[in-house]
Order: sequence, then C-alpha cells, then structure tokens
Amino acid sequence: MSSTPRQSSTSASSPPTDSPATFEDSIEEVERIIDRIERGEVGLEDSLREYERGVEIIRRCRGVLKQAEVKVEELTSRMQADATPGVGGSGGVGGVGSMTADGPART
Repeated sequence: MSSTPRQSSTSASSPPTDSPATFEDSIEEVERIIDRIERGEVGLEDSLREYERGVEIIRRCRGVLKQAEVKVEELTSRMQADATPGVGGSGGVGGVGSMTADGPART
C-alpha cells in the first residue's frame, strides 16, 4: 500500500471531462450507469469507477439545481417587490397589490 493519499481526479467545482452537456443528459447518463451496474454488465473495478463517475455527475446536477433555485427565488422576490404598491401597501387585500399579466392590478 502507498502512504501517499489518493487525490480525486475530479473536483466538486469542475465536472468530469466526459460529463454530459445538459442537466437532462446528465440524468440520463446516471440512469444508464445504474442500469449497467445493476445488470452486472461491468466488473467490480469498472463498477466502482462508474459509481464514482455517477456521484460526480449527481454533484454537478445538485449544483445546477441549487443555482436554478436561487435564481427563481431572486426573480420571485423582485416580482413581489415590483408588485408592492408604495410603503405600507396592503399586500393584496381587496385586490390591492394583486398582479395581472400587465403588472400590478388597478382598483
């Protein structure tokens, strides 16, 4: 055994070099990896490599989802701030502060 610690070939901030291009492609690739491992199409060593690759793809997907969540929260917050009429608005009571396709509802 070697006393040198093994470093991962990929980091959480950079995707594997052969990672799928889109979020959807990534999900499909993880499903293919799971299928190959479950069917026993690959040996033990290859299964471990495939599993590690799947974990890295999943980490990347989680990061993409987190970024999307933050963006949605920012956009929602901005939309709500734009919809609030003045300071101390009633926030939607009696139609005041409601949104329409054209912006804040007029009452």
